Amino acid sequence: MGKGADTVISLVHNYFELHSLGEKSLIIHADNCSGQNKNNAMIQYLAWRVMTKKHERIRYSFMVPGHTKFSPDGFFGLIKLKYRKSEVDDLEDLVKVVETSTKGSNIAQTIFDVNGEKKVSFNCWTEYLKNIFKPLPYILNYHHFIFDKDYPGFVHAKKQNDDNEFVSIDLIKNHDIDMGQLFLNEKIPMGLSAERQWYLYEHIRQYVQNLEKRDKYCSYPNVPKPRTKNK
Repeated sequence: MGKGADTVISLVHNYFELHSLGEKSLIIHADNCSGQNKNNAMIQYLAWRVMTKKHERIRYSFMVPGHTKFSPDGFFGLIKLKYRKSEVDDLEDLVKVVETSTKGSNIAQTIFDVNGEKKVSFNCWTEYLKNIFKPLPYILNYHHFIFDKDYPGFVHAKKQNDDNEFVSIDLIKNHDIDMGQLFLNEKIPMGLSAERQWYLYEHIRQYVQNLEKRDKYCSYPNVPKPRTKNK
């Protein structure tokens, strides 16, 4: 669960940091994938957001199995339709596909902006959160969760939407813990090995249709220059 949850939480966190409108209350819907959405790390992250006053109230609900298709899937479908009819040789082309697939609804968010400034980071959220919170028992049995500023560190959970009452569960491991003393580590990608880079150069580069882009990546730092083959 760790690696997948770290990635999903990082993406969710970056979305709020970059695209939030200052809202105080959230309603989030997700499917029942335990590796990405319905897991202790995500529940703990949402509790953390309320505890740190980034939001005042969050409702996190899971859709009924078999009925998990909704509007975001349609927007992904529009990207696929545009992609099939487009020439994509690099990241810049892919961004263009996303941006032109709709009239302002699909917006591409790259890790680095056009000036090379890093906008998106990935962090070791699972490791960080487990120092603050306890696991939620029988998490897969619940489908609706509420986090509220008046009950910091608690999650209110229920199994079905028509259940009369929520069950309140204290997630805090140690109420005396100082979150300001905990450090959130960044996940540093290892990057491509030299062997993989040579494979891309020697076997994939030829399929780049735009001749001006075939050697574009060779100007990046730490990328070896084309080698000369022995005759």
